Amino acid sequence: MHRRTFLQGVTAGTIAALSPAAMADGSLTLRQKAARMLLMGFIGDNTATDGAAAIAGHLQNGRIGGVLFLRHNVRSREGVEGLTRQFGEIAPNAWMAVDQEGGAVQRLSSDLGYSPIPRAYVISEEQSVDEARTLYSGAAVEFRQAGFNLNLAPVADVQDDENGVIGRWGRGYGADGERIAEYAGAFIEAFEREGAACAIKHFPGHGRSSGDSHHGFVDISESWSDAELDPFRRLIDAGQAHLIMGGHLTHTGLDPAGNPVTFSRPILTDLLRGQMGYQGALVTDDLDMGAIRENYNQREAVIRSIQAGNDMIMMSNSAAPDPELPQRFADWIEAAVAAGELTETRIDESVARLTILRQRAL
Repeated sequence: MHRRTFLQGVTAGTIAALSPAAMADGSLTLRQKAARMLLMGFIGDNTATDGAAAIAGHLQNGRIGGVLFLRHNVRSREGVEGLTRQFGEIAPNAWMAVDQEGGAVQRLSSDLGYSPIPRAYVISEEQSVDEARTLYSGAAVEFRQAGFNLNLAPVADVQDDENGVIGRWGRGYGADGERIAEYAGAFIEAFEREGAACAIKHFPGHGRSSGDSHHGFVDISESWSDAELDPFRRLIDAGQAHLIMGGHLTHTGLDPAGNPVTFSRPILTDLLRGQMGYQGALVTDDLDMGAIRENYNQREAVIRSIQAGNDMIMMSNSAAPDPELPQRFADWIEAAVAAGELTETRIDESVARLTILRQRAL
């Protein structure tokens, strides 16, 4: 079946019509289901490194669902494409994920021979939506040719020049929800057409925050407004939101307990899924970031992320590299199910959503 024909049949509502029991692969063990939820990073920038060898082994043994590439993994075009080629040959259906927004956040950069992508704010100011779609289409072709199938972009945060994480770098398309959704939608459409999934970030809005969640939790209780939900809502309503990333943000108005969004059922499940009607998959931001790492141990972070409603768990495994992280990840989930902290039905729900996402992109 042609990809476009298939995508017309796999709507955002498809998963609502399928029970977890119907979607779950009965041949999978709980550990194998857990593995599909783990997007893991590594240390290394070519196939000859120990980190690459470890990832290859995990893919060969079905212990992870995909590979996360950070800046330190992308030092040369030859190195990164050698890695994606090797990993893809071992596990053709595994996710190969990287940040490729454009501007300051473009891992496949012009320094390595890839075409430059202007920052989002410049594109929205200087190009029409159709022109942006054409530009992103070219970027998507290069992205897929480089061996990637999951773009940790676009940004749906508002652009506020006073913000040091989004605004300072022009990562936002503007301050108007409709405008943001139009350009982010063009981005998504271009990449999906080439067979890549996109993670829309950072729910419920990082654009007016006054801190950087790479270093610690960012409290948006006072700076945030409902208007920051608008671009996410528009993308959901347009059927263009299939994977959303929450931020390591806190908002006591949305979650009185003060839990970070990553661990917040009131925000991810009650607000995003319940009130806003989102039915796609959820991916965490990196659980190795300072906001999480300095306040929670890894097991707690993983289990709380899943309890909140996340389906794909991103762990860069870079702060304190652990070659056996996937085995521990599966151990944690098995133990949590045995202890009643999670149910296997909850894991089946995530596997179901990720199955739909895979079918859409791979």
